[in-house]
Amino acid sequence: RLILHFYSHPLIEDGKRYPLKGGYKNEVLASMISSRLGFNHVTHTLEVIKDKVVSKCECFINENTELISAYQILYNNCDKDDAYETYISLLEKHEIKDPRSSLEDMFILDYIMLNEDRHLNNFGIIRDFKTLNWISTAQIFDTGESLNIIDYSDEEVIINGDGRFFYNISNFDNILDNIKDLKKYDLNKLDGICEEFDELLHKYQHITKMTDRRINKICTLLFSRINKLKKKIETK
Repeated sequence: RLILHFYSHPLIEDGKRYPLKGGYKNEVLASMISSRLGFNHVTHTLEVIKDKVVSKCECFINENTELISAYQILYNNCDKDDAYETYISLLEKHEIKDPRSSLEDMFILDYIMLNEDRHLNNFGIIRDFKTLNWISTAQIFDTGESLNIIDYSDEEVIINGDGRFFYNISNFDNILDNIKDLKKYDLNKLDGICEEFDELLHKYQHITKMTDRRINKICTLLFSRINKLKKKIETK
């Protein structure tokens, strides 16, 4: 129930469980972006443990709650081609507050970060373990498969690709077509985030051994994705 299959062994501090994850840079960047844009997200910070840089977060469920994945909610409950609207309707019937906005925020984050692995088991809702009442959408978590620059050539500056949209694989630009009001997102709030992320990666470079070239490539890709989304919003 503590979704530890997404993480390595947890750390216990002051009686609290903190899952650790090796894909540190993407989880921390997702937190940085989500914090600036006001998304409901799991906050990751960096820790150095046994000479390795890992991301650390506090569990967002406890002994009284459980995560119910989108896969569990939709299983045998929908036509796969209409899963998005069906999922929203199911959450609304259980009085989950504004599920559409929560999904839209998640897909905006995935767009910026080129997250290729938003499968049905890494988003969902929080349920009361005893009463089985649905409480809220789960915070955005597990954004590790992002900004995979190793897959792209040096000549590419603005990269696009395919991401998961419920049961389908779709181009990231096409996934954005499902968001009703792109203009509600103020991307100016992300000004300076590339420089901040660059500084963070260099801070731990002596441990990660990440090259200057790779750091520059990651931050260039991030800058390109933010500007690409800005232009799409401006043309709406």
